[in-house]
Amino acid sequence: MHKPVDNLRVSGLLSGLCLMLLFSACSSSSDGDAQPAKVSRDIASRELDGKALYERHCRVCHSMAPPPAVAPPVRGVAFHYREAFDTREAAEAHMVDFIKRPDSKKAICDPEAIERFGLMPAMTLPDDELRAVSAWFWDQYDPAMRDMHRQRSMGGRHGAVDIENGG
Repeated sequence: MHKPVDNLRVSGLLSGLCLMLLFSACSSSSDGDAQPAKVSRDIASRELDGKALYERHCRVCHSMAPPPAVAPPVRGVAFHYREAFDTREAAEAHMVDFIKRPDSKKAICDPEAIERFGLMPAMTLPDDELRAVSAWFWDQYDPAMRDMHRQRSMGGRHGAVDIENGG
């Protein structure tokens, strides 16, 4: 006769076996030098979609192009970041810092934008998501924004970009 199977014991054995397989898969590689944490971070960062993050977290306030909704449009933000920074990396780092801790002294946009819209609320997203959405903003640069901004400032309206003074 067969003895009744102790479900708790079988469940524990299966859980232990799964954990052993998981750990062995993470620690083994063909050259013996696997770095599972780094590999999974690299994969995760490649899978982050800046546009999807924009759609989920930013679009409610930032329209793509003028006219603005309740915050400066994406193309305007991208224009100001391209004017203020020589490299994408420097712009991303600044944007991530600004998104986490908005401060009018760090603002890249025209001072009139802060007067009109106020400062954005601090966002509490993970840094990798902030970098991904910041990179996506950088990529939305539209050279036509330069002409539009130039026409606006030449038309006698206050608001020309003064990069040296943070505007």
